[in-house]
Amino acid sequence: MKNKINKQQLILEFVSVVFAVILALVLNGWRESSALNANLVKVEKSILKEVQRNDSLIRQSHTYRGDLLQKLYSNQNLLLAVSISDLDFDVNNNSKLVDFFKTALLFGQKEYHTVQVVQEGADRVLILDNSVFDLKLEAGTLQVLGLGNVELKIPDLNNQSWDLAKATGTITEMDIALVEKLGTVNALIETYLKTSESAVQLVYSGAQKGLMPVLEDLYNLESKIMKANSQLLEELD
Repeated sequence: MKNKINKQQLILEFVSVVFAVILALVLNGWRESSALNANLVKVEKSILKEVQRNDSLIRQSHTYRGDLLQKLYSNQNLLLAVSISDLDFDVNNNSKLVDFFKTALLFGQKEYHTVQVVQEGADRVLILDNSVFDLKLEAGTLQVLGLGNVELKIPDLNNQSWDLAKATGTITEMDIALVEKLGTVNALIETYLKTSESAVQLVYSGAQKGLMPVLEDLYNLESKIMKANSQLLEELD
């Protein structure tokens, strides 16, 4: 009889222990799930805020870069305008112009090894080392036009949402379509930032070669980012 009671007690204790363990696991899982859901809400709000900010900045940059490229395509990018009355020589004398540009430090950065003014019919071009510019006389001013003195105006984009989603583990709880669109935006911005670095180096070097293609790359990437942002914002709504 005593053995039977002991066995029953053991069974009850075992069941109690198992029940307590299961309950603890369930409660722990619930807490983890609740915390993960709370983090998911926070991360998605952070993503929305970041995308909205980036989208506003990239649209402003895209408009500016489109106008800049149009000026460059039509050769209307004014680099220098000097009133003829301020010059003490005949601006129709190409030799005098060469002497002027040798000391003018057009872009304020260096002296040029090669300075030439070449007449092509009624048109004249200024050659500074490997760079070529148009010279025009218009409205009493000597104008230099061409590719140079470009202000890039690279937007200050944030690109932390992807890393945040991975670091918090919330990326595993997100809808697959949201993850794909967020990944696309992240990859485009990474490419944009690297392209921006190349553009900055070209501008500071004063080189013309390669600058137009990189400006076009920035413009095209901005178009792609705007499209990807729109799709991501639709997913977040």
